[in-house]
Amino acid sequence: MIRWENYEHEKEVKHGNGPLKERKLREKENQSPKVVIAPKRRPWLPTQAKAEYDNAGRTFTPSEISVSDYLDYWFDSYVKPNLAYNSQCDYESKIRNHIKPELGCYRLSSLEPDIIQNWIDKKKSNGMSKSMMKNTLACLSGALNYAVVPCKYIKSNPCQYVKIGKTKETQYQKEHREYVLKKADFEKILTRFGPDTNFYVPLMIGYHLGTRIAESYGIDLLKDVDFEKNEITIQHQLCCENKIWYYRSPKYDSVRTIKMDKIIADVLKREIKSRKKHQLQFGEYFLKTYLKPDGEIFQTRGADSYPYLEIMPVSARESGELLTPNSFKYCARIIHNELNNPLFHSHCLRHTHGTILAENGVNPKAIMERLGHKDIKTTMNTYVFNTDKMQQDAADIFARAIM
Repeated sequence: MIRWENYEHEKEVKHGNGPLKERKLREKENQSPKVVIAPKRRPWLPTQAKAEYDNAGRTFTPSEISVSDYLDYWFDSYVKPNLAYNSQCDYESKIRNHIKPELGCYRLSSLEPDIIQNWIDKKKSNGMSKSMMKNTLACLSGALNYAVVPCKYIKSNPCQYVKIGKTKETQYQKEHREYVLKKADFEKILTRFGPDTNFYVPLMIGYHLGTRIAESYGIDLLKDVDFEKNEITIQHQLCCENKIWYYRSPKYDSVRTIKMDKIIADVLKREIKSRKKHQLQFGEYFLKTYLKPDGEIFQTRGADSYPYLEIMPVSARESGELLTPNSFKYCARIIHNELNNPLFHSHCLRHTHGTILAENGVNPKAIMERLGHKDIKTTMNTYVFNTDKMQQDAADIFARAIM
């Protein structure tokens, strides 16, 4: 039995050595606690643990991986999940042809600015164009940015210290880049490719709307054109992926709705009327075009219906067969050779549209939105050129101001 008695605040336990043992425990509790100093840890232990944690799940050590292997990792981890198919193909080509052959053997951690500078200088001396050097360096820089954040394989991007420098552009290159169609030249082209040809509508769309060539071919005449509001929505571009054609978002996701002038509106109305007429003529042999949920373009003959959205591509043969931007290469060759205009290219229609707007006083912001640029700098530096008319207008405005 245990009995507790209070006597001078002591507890007495009535079995064994209770009172003595209890006092010793109380005295021990009242003593100042001892300070226990933990032994010093070796400084490499937390660093090693963090490294092991950071590298968990990886099949390589960041300090040892080569540039070639890292580029493969970056392409699979970032490029494929995030970039459009055409951009993937472009990056793959630059990596395979220009980056890996000369830089792939280096360790990622040893890739210094001087190595990259020597590489880009060699490309320059071999005659690579400035735009190609700029784009190839941007590809490498994007990969190395990913190595900094979020991967933390390297501390900084060595590409930020690399300079391309000035490159001398030939007169032909300058003229080709800045080529703007004169009205007489465009009329000559339309004489060769009139309303009864397959290239008339894409030519007119590029000239009157300033769309990229893939955007021109990506217009659905049934869904994208609003004749009541005189508007057209640019929400697709026609792209080829593994020999299959798809509707994809425009470059920079530049979905936009722009106004149409009466000329292009009448052209599109006639095309829709002509397409319906051909469908009646060909009957069950007419190729209908459908859009699958993943954006794939699907064509089939017959009266059978499919659970897909039926569309009317902007360019097709009389039988309904889809025509793509690749077919426009034939049009360009005819213009080069038969019409003796070697400076023509599909993008010059877009250049011409933007420049005509600028020459006639349209606000640059409105031009940027119409062309679907991501910033005003692109509009001013690339598409709106300092033409003779703009120079003369500047002189005339100054003369009127001081009179």
